[in-house]
Amino acid sequence: MRRFGRELARLRTMSGISQRALGRETSVSGSLIGHYERAERNPNKGWVERADEVLDADGSLVALWPEVLRSSYPEYAGTFMEAVPQASLLRDYHPLLVPGLLQTRDYAYALIKAYNPMETEDFALDLVEKRIARQEVLHGSSSPVIWTIITEGVIRDLEGDPDILTGQVDHLIELMDRGRVRLQVVPATVRFREHPGLDGAFSLLSLPNRQEVLYAEGPVSGSMVTDSGMVEWMSLKFGSLQSVALPPKETREFLKEARGKVDGHTKLAQVELQQWGRGPLRGGPGGPADGERA
Repeated sequence: MRRFGRELARLRTMSGISQRALGRETSVSGSLIGHYERAERNPNKGWVERADEVLDADGSLVALWPEVLRSSYPEYAGTFMEAVPQASLLRDYHPLLVPGLLQTRDYAYALIKAYNPMETEDFALDLVEKRIARQEVLHGSSSPVIWTIITEGVIRDLEGDPDILTGQVDHLIELMDRGRVRLQVVPATVRFREHPGLDGAFSLLSLPNRQEVLYAEGPVSGSMVTDSGMVEWMSLKFGSLQSVALPPKETREFLKEARGKVDGHTKLAQVELQQWGRGPLRGGPGGPADGERA
């Protein structure tokens, strides 16, 4: 990322353009340009392409994009994230969260803030931008098929944050509609003794030459495993999770039901608020005395 920042500053200076002027041309603030040049924030690919054009860089900034992308995830996850674009299939299971590649900006921001309550706003926004940047892999013509399994609780946990829930559910449905993402939900009715995914999240990558790779990530570390026996075992586990999860069609209906439930509660609350506003005040003239309202 530092190399990209230096090249951006060099090209901008050679062009005689201020940070503020470049920001205007690329629809960001001048201060954000400064963050890019000092390697404090990561731009997305679209911005890099636009800046390359504005500065007549002849592709030199775009050529550095892979380095920017690599800097947007933890060092221990680097090899895995670099392998994802090469894969034909990514199978992903997470019992607690929407996986990062499928998160909306609002979901990612809320999650990062919850995980890092003592950090600054700039810190959180920087991590959000890095997470969103990783999702570029979803938009290529040769992007991998992603088969994700989550638990019902991942969606139900958002019911207290209806704006995040509706945005995230809409995003998941949109990704499913594109055809490259398949999603299944393990319902809460699956009994404890029958649940094959209680020991945590994992991912499986299908790479060229029939190579299969397992990736398991903890709170502060992650590891890639190529041992054929372990990979086969976790592949069977993913199959077991598929068997207890709702099929994709039923998963879509579950997502719509979860969204409709939130919409219904919101509309009901609005109606009740309107009715209360039109009605007499408690204990006021013509209204029930305190304690008489049910």
